[in-house]
Amino acid sequence: MSFSPGKLILYYKMELAKHILNANKLSIEETALYCGFSGATNFSRKFKQEFGLSPLAYRENGLITGFKPDDWKIPLTKECFNKLIQLKSEYIWLAKLLVIIIDNLDNEAFSIEILSNKLFMSSSNLNRKVKSLFGFPVIRLLRDIRLQYATEILVLQKKSITEAASLAGFFDTAHFSHVFKQSFDCPPSKYKETIILFPFVDLLRKQL
Repeated sequence: MSFSPGKLILYYKMELAKHILNANKLSIEETALYCGFSGATNFSRKFKQEFGLSPLAYRENGLITGFKPDDWKIPLTKECFNKLIQLKSEYIWLAKLLVIIIDNLDNEAFSIEILSNKLFMSSSNLNRKVKSLFGFPVIRLLRDIRLQYATEILVLQKKSITEAASLAGFFDTAHFSHVFKQSFDCPPSKYKETIILFPFVDLLRKQL
């Protein structure tokens, strides 16, 4: 799916609008017209679709900033969970993205292309949005949530490595073990014996 000129133009309009709103020198109506929208109503609707809050609320409070480089790392923590819940309350697209990922955790055929299609946006636009909040591409976000879920299955549900790999959407146990060892510096069989784990995915599922 290509990144259409219309979406690119809208992106730059929104970035300009955020800059103007932060400067707090123009009214919402003036900001809308300056950025090329037909009026305040049209501008406010599109702004809320993009960011999950009105231009006025953005001017007064700003957006919750995304994750810092060391904030997001697996195993995912309670602090990381709380930050993600805050972000999803402000960014409608992120809330939808999380629902889709959680619903497809056991689907090994699930891909970034499928995810972006379900969100009605291009893969490049989705990557841009994810990078703006997390600092890394969407493929890592999907991988990390899968790994976190597999770890919860191992540690909290006491299931086997084979079951954890399958339920978290890895296409075989060998691949899962390889990815796991790259991320945790130990095989799944050793990790499950030592860790006290926060139930990140389980609680996230209940919040969506």
